[in-house]
Amino acid sequence: MEWPEVVWTEAWQVTSLQGEPRREGDDQPPARFFQMLRRAGENVEAARFLASALPRLRAVEWLRGVIALLAPDADASTLAALDAWLREPSDALRRAAFDTALPLPPEDPAKICATAVFFSGGSLGPEDAQSLPPPKTGTGQLVAAGILHCVFSTAEPPVALAEALDLGSAIATRTRKPS
Repeated sequence: MEWPEVVWTEAWQVTSLQGEPRREGDDQPPARFFQMLRRAGENVEAARFLASALPRLRAVEWLRGVIALLAPDADASTLAALDAWLREPSDALRRAAFDTALPLPPEDPAKICATAVFFSGGSLGPEDAQSLPPPKTGTGQLVAAGILHCVFSTAEPPVALAEALDLGSAIATRTRKPS
């Protein structure tokens, strides 16, 4: 099954952004490479790959879904701000989600997700300052970190990681509804 919203045509385009060397099979489409990683039991790598391959909005949607699944005690006000941004990904809501999460400890999954949102676009600097664009890989790296944090905070990380990857795969294969 293909990933309709993923712009990459070959997996190496994603892995090279992650600083990974070329490897066998990375000339395949991203969806096939992801399945290859999963079949090989490289599930942590599969999570890192998917987080970087997905469009930023979909990657954040995936992390938000994993938080709902594996970390239901994450900060409710930040989760509400994240949900608002996912419904309407505006710059004001991007900043609001990040601002809501600022007081949280760094390991809170909602804070990690809000930081991924903040790095998804727009400027990292103050609104009234010169634009400071985020790094291209920031959202994917933060989403992967958030996914893995949620997974490895459970009693059964292998089971949780499989569930998270299944959810991510479902998001990747879904066709967005027209607005």
